[in-house]
Amino acid sequence: MLSCVFLPIINLPSVVARAAALPMFQFAILSDRSHQQFASTTGRVALRPSAVAETEWQLVDERDPHIDDAPLQFAVVDDCLRLERADNGIHVARPNDEPALPAGASVSLPCTLRVNDFWLGVAATGSARSLVQLNEASLGEVFAAQASGSQHAGPSASTVTRWLTDSAKLHRSSACSPEFYADAANFAINTVGLDGAWILRRVNNHRDRWQIVGSHLPQPHKGICFDPQVLAQLERRTVTWYQQADDFETLKHPQAVVVAPVIDASNELVGAVYAVRNISASNRRRGMRPLEARLVQLLADSVAVGIARQQQETEAARTRVLLEHAFSPSLAEYIQHHPESLAGQQREVSLMFADLRGYSRLAESLRLTDCYELLGDVMETLSQVVIQHGGVVVDYYGDGLLAQWNAPLDQPNHADLACQAALEMFQALDPVNERWSSKLDGPLELGIGIHSGPALVGNAGTRSRLKYGPRGNTVNVASRVQAATKQLQLPLVITAATQAKLTDRFFTLRVCTAKLPGLEQPAELFTAYPTAEAARVRTRLDEYAHALELFEAGELEASETLLAELSKLGPATPARFLADYAAAQKQSNQGRRAVDRLAAQHGSVIEILSK
Repeated sequence: MLSCVFLPIINLPSVVARAAALPMFQFAILSDRSHQQFASTTGRVALRPSAVAETEWQLVDERDPHIDDAPLQFAVVDDCLRLERADNGIHVARPNDEPALPAGASVSLPCTLRVNDFWLGVAATGSARSLVQLNEASLGEVFAAQASGSQHAGPSASTVTRWLTDSAKLHRSSACSPEFYADAANFAINTVGLDGAWILRRVNNHRDRWQIVGSHLPQPHKGICFDPQVLAQLERRTVTWYQQADDFETLKHPQAVVVAPVIDASNELVGAVYAVRNISASNRRRGMRPLEARLVQLLADSVAVGIARQQQETEAARTRVLLEHAFSPSLAEYIQHHPESLAGQQREVSLMFADLRGYSRLAESLRLTDCYELLGDVMETLSQVVIQHGGVVVDYYGDGLLAQWNAPLDQPNHADLACQAALEMFQALDPVNERWSSKLDGPLELGIGIHSGPALVGNAGTRSRLKYGPRGNTVNVASRVQAATKQLQLPLVITAATQAKLTDRFFTLRVCTAKLPGLEQPAELFTAYPTAEAARVRTRLDEYAHALELFEAGELEASETLLAELSKLGPATPARFLADYAAAQKQSNQGRRAVDRLAAQHGSVIEILSK
């Protein structure tokens, strides 16, 4: 019968480590879906359908206030299990299809009963077993006998070959497969030649509790309970223990036992393989042989490897989920295989700050839920554009986001990718505007700033909350450039460092030389156009470049006249901004009090006042 743990539901005391403190009774439930075992010091227990799953049964004791309402009740009296109550539809019988037990009937302990479609096993804590420790000397005797040609020399070559083949198969099986533990239990039966096996795991934070995670019991009527005293001995000394084949004390128990520890990488006991051989007149083997114990130990080692692999795969899956929140699937896969890329490293990057303009006004006019959904729609749209162009979404800040290129992967064309993503973002907003047209009084607009430069890039968060991104002055400059887009009346502004790295896929226009807030040195600011689009308005772009030269040469009136004509042709250039600035500068030069906030500084360097 193959099963694995299903529902750990029980109100009974746990097994304790020392034999003197062991509970009096062990109760086990075995079905096609689960195998559970619990300990109790009370003589009265009951089973009732679980509230979690009607096909499972829950075991309760006298501490449960509703024990008297349970449809199936038992009491342990004088080393016997007595059936106190079995409601209609519940068939309780001894094995081998014997007639149903009537209420009041008793069965000597240990016993196994058939209850509808599952087995119930009950055992009292009995005398301690005489176990010996597996050692190299006992194995040496086996090999010496084999070399002498003794009739008790041990397994044949074909048997050993089968052992090794099956062991290799178990090593190759996936630990995350739901059949892994059951396959391990099968190994003890079909390969080693034993009669029953349990794969046990220690319950977290309970060093004295064991949970059945897999079992294989072809003859459940022979017993479905493991002996907690054996596990207590394993905890006291973490080695493989077994009952020898010539041990006369094995006759005191219906099953001979071997138990092997499952040890993790920290040398901690995390599980056990517990296997039995049924003692009966038809079975010539009365106990365990050293080679059989050694195979069970090998099985325990395989389970340990499987558990470690399972933990690694679980951690890898968790990491992959975290990575895919920030990276494209291909980039997430790369980082997962190269975790060192998350360590802080100096990189040249292109950074983009994208900000939704007028969000404060939108927040005042929309309902809170609409505002929340709108912002989510916008951020999702922009994030997808970043990922599609090989970028990394570093963070979200209110109504904007920060994205990065050229880290952790090398992207020689990182400036191109950033600018291409920016231009596509403006187009990607069109469907969002259509979806929200009934609730907006105008189209959504973006302000995007891009700067390229050195940064220290790595995981700025924690292991459980990944935040991969840059640190350094390059981040500060990129933020200031984005803030300048509003004053310059441009949707996209890039720095000279980015402009110098762009290929001929883009046409760039120098907007001005500007003093950005918090930065000592003025910055050359540009805007970028796709080459094909720039060709259509090339005349206007050239005229703006000429007007900028006039402005920086101090010929403000000529510059203002040319910029005024350009402003009438539309927003293809920042002509309106520069015209207003030139006008304010001219008034300031004439000695009039400058009322325009743009006229904060004389000369050709434009001061950006907004942050």
